[in-house]
Amino acid sequence: MEQSSSVRKEVAATAVSVDKIYTADYQKEGTKTAQLRQKVVTTSFYPTKQISNSHQDNIFELEEFGFEEQEYRNEENRVAWIDIPAIINSVDDVVAKLPADSCLYRVMSNKPIITDSQAYAVNQGLRTMDDFANSQIVRYGDNTPDAGKIVKDDNGKPQYRAIFFSKTAKADVDFRNNDAEDMYMSVQIRAELMGASTVPEQTI
Repeated sequence: MEQSSSVRKEVAATAVSVDKIYTADYQKEGTKTAQLRQKVVTTSFYPTKQISNSHQDNIFELEEFGFEEQEYRNEENRVAWIDIPAIINSVDDVVAKLPADSCLYRVMSNKPIITDSQAYAVNQGLRTMDDFANSQIVRYGDNTPDAGKIVKDDNGKPQYRAIFFSKTAKADVDFRNNDAEDMYMSVQIRAELMGASTVPEQTI
């Protein structure tokens, strides 16, 4: 369970599963790709009344007041991909290798989230930061009124999302901040936020 000063959160996750095994278009020699999935359910409990604010503390804890809470439930289907040996043909063989504590953890940022291999591709001119920004930008899901539109963070900045596999339990990482200058926008994202058409990539 995660705890904040005013919002209580409970997080539950399924075990990591394997959707499929396949050969990608630009697969590394001697490898195949396994698509992994995990469902994470976060239940947030918001107090209906506040007993402190940004400038003033309270000597009593919120639960001591007995106020009711509003409950908000969010289900997130996380997907990640890993290389596996080309000789592996069965999903069960991959599942058997997954440690019990393995997870798909989420990274959020106001800039594209770049791995060392992706940074190498950018440095070699094979990819650009705009490529990663356009694929990682967070958008509203199909079942929402604003489907396909970019979701700004609480500070009005674009935000990026990436999912990674870990063999051990690992907490989500959030690099978002309130520095108005600390962000990145591709040419396409900047144009879209100014009113151009959308091309959905990442959704929440």
